[in-house]
Amino acid sequence: MKIDELLEKVPQSVKDKFLVKKRERAIDMVKEDLKKSNKSVHDYDHDGMEGLIGDAEKKLNNDQLVTLLMAVVALEGIVIAGL
Repeated sequence: MKIDELLEKVPQSVKDKFLVKKRERAIDMVKEDLKKSNKSVHDYDHDGMEGLIGDAEKKLNNDQLVTLLMAVVALEGIVIAGL
């Protein structure tokens, strides 16, 4: 199932928590990439970091996003019809 279809079925509070988790995952990805390239977050200004994080968010594939959403849904104790 596509992430957009799943997001339509959950309350706004779950969507908000999902977006936070998505951003946290992207930040972790950027930190891993910086570590591999022997760089630090201090090597970039705010806009540069925002760009790297935005790019990382776009790289998350549908399966990764569905997994993040399912984790949030499980924590909230919500059941999504059709799953």
